[in-house]
Amino acid sequence: MKTNEVAELIKGYVDEVKIPSDRRVFATTDEDRSRVAMLALKERGIRHLSAISGVDRGDVITVVYQIDCRPVLLNLKIDLPKSAPKVRTITDIFPGAILYERDLMEMLGVKVEGHPDPRRLFLPDDWPADKYPLRKEARP
Repeated sequence: MKTNEVAELIKGYVDEVKIPSDRRVFATTDEDRSRVAMLALKERGIRHLSAISGVDRGDVITVVYQIDCRPVLLNLKIDLPKSAPKVRTITDIFPGAILYERDLMEMLGVKVEGHPDPRRLFLPDDWPADKYPLRKEARP
C-alpha cells in the first residue's frame, strides 16, 4: 500500500493527515473514529500493529497507534483528557495490542475498556494504584 492509498482509506475518519515521506503517514483523530479507521484498514488486509505508545503532554495523554501498512507505517494519534483517559481495547481488531494496552494502563493510567487481561505487566503488585511512572507528576 502506498502513502496516498493509506491517506485516502482513512481520510473520512481523521481530522488531519500528513505525509512527511514516501513511507510515513501521520494522522490525528478521536477514539471512536480511530476504531473505524482501524477496521477499514483490517478489511483491506492490514493485520499488523507495530506498537502503541503514549505520552503525557500536560493536560492530555496522547496515544499513538503505529500500524504497519507495508511498506508504509501509519501513526494514528488520539488525544485523551488527562483527567479521565480512556479508550476501548483494540484487541478485537489487532490481537497483538494486548501487551501494549497493558503498558498504557500501567505506565500512563489510561483505562482500556474491555481489555481481556488487565493485570500489571511491569510494576510489582504492591505498586500504588494511583501512581503512573510515565506521567509528568511522577517525575522528581
